[in-house]
Amino acid sequence: LDTLEKWVTEIFSEIPNNGLPKPSFGHLTQPFDTPEFHKLYRVVPIRKVHSLTITWALPPQEQYYRVKPLHYISWLVGHEGKGSVLSLLRKKFWALALYGGNGETGFEQNSTYSIFSISVTLTDEGYKHFYEVAHVVFQYVKMLQKRGPDKRQVVWEEIQKIEANEFHYQEQTDPVDYVESLCENMQLFQKEDFLTGDQLLFEYKPEV
Repeated sequence: LDTLEKWVTEIFSEIPNNGLPKPSFGHLTQPFDTPEFHKLYRVVPIRKVHSLTITWALPPQEQYYRVKPLHYISWLVGHEGKGSVLSLLRKKFWALALYGGNGETGFEQNSTYSIFSISVTLTDEGYKHFYEVAHVVFQYVKMLQKRGPDKRQVVWEEIQKIEANEFHYQEQTDPVDYVESLCENMQLFQKEDFLTGDQLLFEYKPEV
């Protein structure tokens, strides 16, 4: 570490700090507020697969990284147990899998917007009933909206514990990938959260 620190100091200490603020694009709100984004697009796939993807463009969420509201919603949407969207669709033999969430890449989450998608892998029968599948998904999202966040924090705390366990027992990553990840985190999070901001849940804020 002493050798590495010496190299970093020698190589990077001469780079001047120009004192400019980090660029922000927060004034470019609602980039997808256009009639073309309220449509159904049919795409013929290369592989033999039926997939229904519903995508919402939301206000920017990266400022709420300590709360991770989209992670909370995706956890509920992607749940596979009794009473879940997928369990109902499987009973009807309409779906094989379901995934919901935000990839947290620069394209899906930035200072202008955040994207939230729900993707359903359909059976041949589900493809014939994809309007009904979409209706079930929207019904579930509407139910979550009406009920609001879990008042007792049980779901949130469960997610928090699972993410903490995954963080503490994660496998060692390639050093180059780790450094690259940290450099990206330094642009997004407070100093004390550089190591953990992209993985851990810190605060429960139902209003968010």
